Amino acid sequence: MSGHSQPAAAIELEGVVKRFGRQLVLNEVDLSVPRGAITVLLGPSGAGKTVTINHIVGLIDPTAGVVKVEGKDLATLSEGELTELRRGMSVAFQGALPFTCGLFFSLNVFENVAFPLRERTNWPEERIEQEALAHLAMVGLRERVLAMPDELSSGERKRTALARALALEARIVIIDDFDSGIDGVRLALLCDLIKEVQASTGATFLVTTHDMKAARQLADFAAVIHQGRVVESGEADAVFGSDEPAARQLITGALSGPVSLRDV
Repeated sequence: MSGHSQPAAAIELEGVVKRFGRQLVLNEVDLSVPRGAITVLLGPSGAGKTVTINHIVGLIDPTAGVVKVEGKDLATLSEGELTELRRGMSVAFQGALPFTCGLFFSLNVFENVAFPLRERTNWPEERIEQEALAHLAMVGLRERVLAMPDELSSGERKRTALARALALEARIVIIDDFDSGIDGVRLALLCDLIKEVQASTGATFLVTTHDMKAARQLADFAAVIHQGRVVESGEADAVFGSDEPAARQLITGALSGPVSLRDV
């Protein structure tokens, strides 16, 4: 990413290629996510956003290239070292199936948020309960704590996953497909919440979205991915003013340009 006085990178992808059989999904992706800021990764559906996130979390390995988190090359880490690195990260996933958001469907809303707190902290149960309820209240789900995930709307599932990610107070927070299933008013309110949490904690946030209004509200830095390649990146204002054709089309919503129906 370009820019003046840019903070050091918390996450770096260098020439990352990913093939699934003959399908090329990531095509030499270069991405730098500055530490202690909010970076938004923009792109149409199928552009490679979720696959990029899965590389950063270490769920899949690149066909070629390097993925570094906090300066550590994931390919060189043992399983124990990778697990320890993940303890400093929290992720609101898109989900293996549409709108599942990585939730445990055998647990209610409260237990979904409390579970990782029990697994990754030494907090007493009283604090775990307080933190889980407080973060569910932040996302407007305090009255839905006993609901099961299959009783929630897609937006409520996304908000439950967001509450779980924020409650961990991690150094790196990743939110994939941030806008899915969330109406415009709640999306704006959640953007404000994320900015407040980031400002108070100094954590690194990486958010993927195709909602330009949310991207403009959130981003300190931004990157645009199209057909598996990052075509523009840098400080948010510079990216949103870019003349790169795919970036310009995504940012303005123009009908003509390199992004077509097959890309969305």
